[in-house]
Amino acid sequence: MIDVGLPRVAAARITVVGLALTQRMIALVGAGISATIVIDVQVSRGLVETLPLIVAPYVGIGMLALLLIWRSTVLTATVFLIGGAVLSVAVPVIGLAADPGFADSGPYLINRVATAICLVGAVGGSAVSGLLWSAVGFVVAQSSVMVGLALAGSTIGSGSGPLIVFSISAVAYLTLAFAQRQTARRLEPLRAAEREVRDLDGRRELERRAAGVVHDTVLADLTAIARSPGTLSDHARTVLSGHLRVVDAASVGDTPASSSAGSALGDAVLGLVRDYQWSGVRIDVSGVDSLHGRVSAPVRHAVMGAVRAALDNVVQHASTDRAEIVVGERTGQVTVLVVDDGVGFDPAEIADDRLGVRASITDRIAQVGGTVRVWSGPDGTTVMMTVPLSEAER
Repeated sequence: MIDVGLPRVAAARITVVGLALTQRMIALVGAGISATIVIDVQVSRGLVETLPLIVAPYVGIGMLALLLIWRSTVLTATVFLIGGAVLSVAVPVIGLAADPGFADSGPYLINRVATAICLVGAVGGSAVSGLLWSAVGFVVAQSSVMVGLALAGSTIGSGSGPLIVFSISAVAYLTLAFAQRQTARRLEPLRAAEREVRDLDGRRELERRAAGVVHDTVLADLTAIARSPGTLSDHARTVLSGHLRVVDAASVGDTPASSSAGSALGDAVLGLVRDYQWSGVRIDVSGVDSLHGRVSAPVRHAVMGAVRAALDNVVQHASTDRAEIVVGERTGQVTVLVVDDGVGFDPAEIADDRLGVRASITDRIAQVGGTVRVWSGPDGTTVMMTVPLSEAER
């Protein structure tokens, strides 16, 4: 299948993530430089005893920046802001208490932690997120350094460092936000083209499958007939009739709303497809005409409930506009497959408290003696439900 990529969108997100990472690296390096300057000043003044206490806030904000570099989430960003606020308050309180001349050179060392707070950066690939987090960081930074100076009884100003850093960050994120919005507008026709290409490729794939079925059955039979002298044997007639039924069941088009499968389970599948006709997902059905065994109402309800749950997952999570239901009966079993080519998932990573797949599909089929297998990956998801006819028949 042809895949129409959206490199500009990916590039914009990568740029935002890269900018946020750069901000945090600057905060980390700045914290180290500030700690070095404090050490040098305090040692030159002979205040070695109080040195660890004065340096601690700068080391602390560096560790918080390292945490945010390691894992950028809402939780770690919140911890960075809260922890940074505490450390920013501590800088003037501890520094001026240990060394009254700590701020003689101005507010530079006083607002270093506050300046680092303004470099919190974006969480995720959205430029708007970066702008909002930077604004919150600036408010937290200014408030914390002013509170610290008030608690320390100092009358010096908080300095312009946080404002300068926030202004630069705001301009950068505003520019990226504008670029992302413009890119999204320009790519809308491309997204529409992508959907058309995917739909066309899906039709071609179904036609290819149908052609394969015809090639392997009817065409092979016709070739054999053409090469055989005389009339057809009873065995040849039986084989040809069976192959014609296979071809008839392997339809590649939409199932008409008025069609009937000739069995309760098949009719239930067709009725379920009609329920999803306005869901935005096109559902193709094949194999319902091959159902001959009778299934009990409990088994039919269990299978249809599981199929509905699988289709709900496709509609809500798969990000695709196409799905397929394949029904078959073989060697005493009824098998129903729900297939999509959307965004997959890792079944092993589903938490125990998530009841969607387990309760709605797996457990429901297991209660009537069936089994469920799930294959999922970047190219789509297949859910196969199998019910033994020995459990289903009455």
